[in-house]
Amino acid sequence: MKLFDEHIVLRMLLLIVGVLFSLFAKDLVSADVHPAWLIPYSAAITFLFCTALFYSFGKSVSFKRMRRDVTIEAPEPNAIIEDGTREKLAETQAFVNLVMSSNTNGFWTYDLPTGKMQWSPKISNILGIPQERLNDSFECIKDLFFESDWNNFKNVLNISLASNQEFSVDLRPVNSEDIITISGTSQRNKDGRPIKIAGTIVSKQKQLARKDRSNQDELTGLKNRRYFQDHLKNEIEYTQTHSGSVFAMILIDLEHFGNINDMYSEAFGNSVLKIVADRITTICNKNDCIARLGADLFGIIIHDIQGKENSDIVGLVQKIHSRIKSPLKHDDKELLIGASIAVITSSDIDSADDMMSNAMVLLRNLKNGESRGGIQFFTSGIREKAMHLYQMEFELRKAILAKDFSLVYQPVVDVFNNNKVVSFEALVRWNNMERGMVPPSEFIPIAEESGLIVPLGELILRKACYQAKEWVDEGYKDLRIAVNFSAKQFSQENLIDNLCNILNETGLNPRNLKIEITEYTAMNDSDKTVELMRKLTSMGLEISIDDFGTGFSSLSYLKKFPVHTLKIDKSFVDTLTEKEEDAAFVKMIIGIAKSLNLDLIAEGVETKEQLEFLRTEGCRHIQGYYFSKPLAPAPALEFLKQQNMIA
Repeated sequence: MKLFDEHIVLRMLLLIVGVLFSLFAKDLVSADVHPAWLIPYSAAITFLFCTALFYSFGKSVSFKRMRRDVTIEAPEPNAIIEDGTREKLAETQAFVNLVMSSNTNGFWTYDLPTGKMQWSPKISNILGIPQERLNDSFECIKDLFFESDWNNFKNVLNISLASNQEFSVDLRPVNSEDIITISGTSQRNKDGRPIKIAGTIVSKQKQLARKDRSNQDELTGLKNRRYFQDHLKNEIEYTQTHSGSVFAMILIDLEHFGNINDMYSEAFGNSVLKIVADRITTICNKNDCIARLGADLFGIIIHDIQGKENSDIVGLVQKIHSRIKSPLKHDDKELLIGASIAVITSSDIDSADDMMSNAMVLLRNLKNGESRGGIQFFTSGIREKAMHLYQMEFELRKAILAKDFSLVYQPVVDVFNNNKVVSFEALVRWNNMERGMVPPSEFIPIAEESGLIVPLGELILRKACYQAKEWVDEGYKDLRIAVNFSAKQFSQENLIDNLCNILNETGLNPRNLKIEITEYTAMNDSDKTVELMRKLTSMGLEISIDDFGTGFSSLSYLKKFPVHTLKIDKSFVDTLTEKEEDAAFVKMIIGIAKSLNLDLIAEGVETKEQLEFLRTEGCRHIQGYYFSKPLAPAPALEFLKQQNMIA
């Protein structure tokens, strides 16, 4: 703070002078001075007062801070600034102004000549990713968003660069319900070329613009099953009142999707479903009805196809199928997803319920047939087949409730011990009152698809344990009964409790029971399977891998599974004396079993040549028609007595 201000002193002096001049004014008036002299006198007084009150004085110079030992030379008139410096300074200043005017919630810059990105630290928090993931490329955040949104963002960005306009794009993250808004504008040089882009990334909570959320699937944002069914009925009614109107319905079922949830997590699986839904949406038209009908089931209604060629519908369905099957990358994991697709048109069926039921039959055919994971269109005869399958399922439910099944037992003999019977495999039979004997190949797939395999499997297990207890009580203490467990049955949370209850109910010692599972069942969520197997073996049960060689087991997994027996699949045994590759494969399986100290059973042995080959290679246990077909309990006991008496 200054103690002496020269400007204030000057103003005071001017005011004092003005006052003194004013005091002399009355003397001039009384002295008979000519009035003309009063005008400049009054003007002078006014000037003094105005200057004192209103004039703005310049800043005073501090001589204390001035250096008198430095000589500043004036620049030469022809001095030249280094080439490009002025332009660079101008560009830098413009860029600084651009940065200062931008929202710094999440700030980014992109240098076009170098292709380098710069991200503000807040962006990692907004996007929910580590800071180190943000490298010098836009592509580092690509996998966070749906492909269609990302492609739209790139198009908008290119348009902005071409038109020199600001842009703002909303993108949907795959892993959250937020909306990420990316905004920006470009900076250009004197030639009008874009040199930099700067912008912001902002997160805002997703606001559903839909009027009726009750029609929406919460996970994917597609229509839900209720809306789809109502829409399907409306379409049917419309076609019935408008001659020539035709629409198509498409059902899409993802293959083995439950394995994704088991192998990774439910959250990961949900993200995959959202990506698949987005892929379907990008291919279909906006007026098509797209819905999620089940956990991994999607439906599409394509309107007004009467003017389209059949090849158009085929091409669209093939495009959807191909898009779903294309590699999917999420959370640094790459997946391949299969899909079965059923297609049916309103010209084939005139009932909404019939369309759905027949389409589901098409999907079931795909799942159980050789064209698994393919495309199937409705054809003549499907309706009759659908009615047959649904009737079969209805009768199967009644038969399970009535316990209307019987078991037959196929012996397994030890060819190194005079063909002594060491075990039986329990096989289910269904003698329907109207259809007669129904082959297992016909009703087992229906039971698996409908979920009836679980109560049916429990029924088979209980019957087999009762029968085994009878034979053990006959004196065959070391005899084992092998029972097949389906994948669904083996994955039941209460499997251990059910087994314990049945063993306690029947009084069978666990050492007399062997559980047979397929390679696929064993490999499904292998860590959980290993834990379950250990619990089962700790109870005294034995575990056998059925149909070995037809699945995808590797030695590394086989080594950690606590299994006791491998069964060579019949398909290899059938041709081992005819095809060298099958013979070599069987030799390899026998070698694997020996190296891992596992029991080995060759099933489906029907000829002496097959038996001799297997015996020579060291396969001890044989099952097949060469020794015996599956037998009812009484004949099975007689065979057991006969063979073991010889042994």
